[in-house]
Parts: sequence; C-alpha cells; structure tokens
Amino acid sequence: MRTRRTYMVIVALVLGAVASFTLYRYLDGVERQVYGDARQVEVVVASVDVAKGTTGDQAIAGGLTTKMMPAEFRPATAIAAIDAVRGKVANLDLPAGTVVVENAFVDAARVVGDTNAQLIPEGMVAITISVDQIRGVAGLVRPGDKVNMIVNDPGSPELLTKQVLFQNVDVLFVGQTPAPQPGQDPAVAAAEPPADQTGGGLLTLAVPPLAASKIAYVGDAGVYLALVRPDNAPVPVPGVNGDNLLTGDLTPGGVAGV
Repeated sequence: MRTRRTYMVIVALVLGAVASFTLYRYLDGVERQVYGDARQVEVVVASVDVAKGTTGDQAIAGGLTTKMMPAEFRPATAIAAIDAVRGKVANLDLPAGTVVVENAFVDAARVVGDTNAQLIPEGMVAITISVDQIRGVAGLVRPGDKVNMIVNDPGSPELLTKQVLFQNVDVLFVGQTPAPQPGQDPAVAAAEPPADQTGGGLLTLAVPPLAASKIAYVGDAGVYLALVRPDNAPVPVPGVNGDNLLTGDLTPGGVAGV
C-alpha cells in the first residue's frame, strides 16, 4: 500500500513539473509573439519603491537594476547605465517598476525641497505683497518672473513722487504656486497656470533682509509692479512728480515725436 502511495506522489510531481514547463514555454512563446523581432535595449528600472531624497548609491544597493525592453517602448530620456545615478539624489518618488529617466536623479543641491522655506535662495528672505489688476500687471506675473517695484516716495508727499524702489525682484510664489525649481520639467512648469488667475492677488518675493524691511515699510498701498525681461539690466531711474512729468522725450522709447 505504501509503495502505491509513493508511486502516486512521484507521478503527481512529474505531472506538475511537466505542466510548469509547458506553461513556461507557452508564456515565452506569447512574449516572443508580442515582441517579435523587436530590437531590445537596456534601461534602468526601480525594482522596489525608491523614495525622494534617496541617494543613487543607496538606490543601487536597495533596488535599482537594469532590464531589456523593446526599443520602441523605451522613454526618450531613459538612462541605460546604472552608474549614471551614483553621487546623485532622487528628485521624486519612484514606484517599483518605473523606468528611470534623466532628472529623476540630480545633484543634491538641485533637489526640490520638501518645505517652502527650502525654496528661498541662500541669503534671501521671502515677503508677500498684495496687488490688484492695475498695480499687478493685469495678473500676468508668473512664478519665476522678475519685476520692478515702483512706490510713492515718502520723502516728498507734497509732490507725490513716484520712485523705483527695486529692480529685478524675483517672484518666488504667485498665490501658493512656486517658481519652477531645478530638476523640474520646464515644459510642464511653463504649462501650469498661476495660482491666482484673476489678475493680481498675493505675490511672494525673494529679497535680501534689508530689502524686505523696506518693502514692509512702504506697505501695499501705492506699489506698482513692472514686468521685465529675464535678462533685464537695471538702470538708474529718476523719481517722477508733477515738476518733471511733462519733460523729456515725446515717446517712451526716446524717439523724437513729430
């Protein structure tokens, strides 16, 4: 009786092995049929979840690997050499199975911070002002833009002199939308609308501490913003009041009128 039972177990094991081999051959055949003769290329993938802030060396030790995939399915910016992430830091969370692309790992200094305070450039502070449509360039200011600030000169209240307070001020936030950070896809960032699309609202500026004190002293009343080009070169601008408003050239660009 025991011999028969042993025989049945052996037969079951053999049949199981045959079924497993048959299934493997079938699945391998399906894969070959799907991919056909497609050219295979090597890519780096995350075999486990990789958290933002993980160093490249930690990621390699913990779960980055390489695999082959059809060239036609390879992301355009996928990296092929696993050593390309060494000495860098994960700039975003990478779920298991993700193909690692350029900018997924960046230099540590370029990683987008987890807190808003980490977005402030070194040596600067952030201060917020409120502007309406007229004083805020009709809401055209976006995070990352530069603006000039024009204010009432408190030293000449009788003349109501307008004076340029600061030029090339960096706009850190519009509403709660931050300026694009290094490592962030610039095309995606540019496509995102500002947080306040009503034309105006809250603008947070990145300035040195003394400049922040001056802006706080002036307050929001009477502050006008002028949107400038990214390559704008600051130039001396005299104050304007009723005594000199109608002097100078007849066109804004300095071209003589006719």
